[in-house]
Amino acid sequence: MKHIKAVRWLLIIVSILVAGSAGYSIFKIVTEKLPGKEINEARESLARAKKNDASNFASNKLKEAESMYNAAMEEWAMQNEHFFWFRDFTKTRDLASKSLAISSDAKQQSVDEKNKLSKQLKTDMIQAEKKIEKFESIYKSLPLARETFDFFNKGKMEYLEAKNELKTGDLKKAALLVERANSNLLKAENSAQRKIEQFFKNYPQWSKNARLAEQLSKKGQTVILVNKIESKCAVMKSGKTVKIFDAELGSNWMADKVMRGDRSTPEGVYKITEKKKGDKTKYYKALLINYPNKEDESRFEMLKKSGSIPRTAQIGGLIEIHGDGGKGIHWTDGCIALRNKDMDQLYDLCSNGTQVIIIGSDKTLEEYLAE
Repeated sequence: MKHIKAVRWLLIIVSILVAGSAGYSIFKIVTEKLPGKEINEARESLARAKKNDASNFASNKLKEAESMYNAAMEEWAMQNEHFFWFRDFTKTRDLASKSLAISSDAKQQSVDEKNKLSKQLKTDMIQAEKKIEKFESIYKSLPLARETFDFFNKGKMEYLEAKNELKTGDLKKAALLVERANSNLLKAENSAQRKIEQFFKNYPQWSKNARLAEQLSKKGQTVILVNKIESKCAVMKSGKTVKIFDAELGSNWMADKVMRGDRSTPEGVYKITEKKKGDKTKYYKALLINYPNKEDESRFEMLKKSGSIPRTAQIGGLIEIHGDGGKGIHWTDGCIALRNKDMDQLYDLCSNGTQVIIIGSDKTLEEYLAE
């Protein structure tokens, strides 16, 4: 076979040497018939498609274009087996042209899909950012279920991973991660929303008690108004707030206190029954309030009879406003803790019989969420 090929090329060389310009004409015809230009264009088009991520965004078209290109190369090799005068590169050129057209489509499809995904990804990332910001500003400090925080933490981690994938240019992986992030963040938000909506069901009573605090203070009484959701303890006189202290509550403060051990801070209208300091209290200073009052006792018995709380439950007591606060978290068994320096001021402003009114919020749910 090799001998035959050598003879063929020898004949070409002899024809050129003997025929002169005629031989040159034959050589020109042979070289002009070669499909090199079409093959090169197809190869370059495939390279451009791959550079534009067609393997990720137009994989089927890219595979088809590569198949056409490989077929063109095989056809070219097969035609080279023939004597030059009988070679026909029509099919080779056709396959190369088809490969060029399909790879060009693959490149454009990839560009379009990447742009579309990039825009959607930007929207989804902003949505996740807003969800994280909202949860951290409104819900993170609330005593929510562990599952709620698990959803939030997982969603935030997936969002951060998506940001890293964006830096590497892997849009598809980033899109998948941010989709998961938004799903988990939404679960966390919905769970937290249900919790806070349940909490705010008592708003009508809070509003009534907040107005009572203002009315009593206008009549000359000193009133302590505790706002649970704001974690504030205010002193009111003559209808005005004269002092505001940071307060730390029971670790389960969102629930209204119903029995001993629920670690909830009660809500309602109370009064100071004893001022304690020194060896009379284990805290720095303390103001004992009259929890449980008659309303608390009535509710406790009703819940017990209905089976909402165990029959062995006890109502509890010893709810105080006391010192040793400043821990930065809600940690008490239901009491209200202040920093010692704030407790000094409050202690001096109060006496036995001073009204203590504890509310969940002085704002509606809509007002609270809008802040």
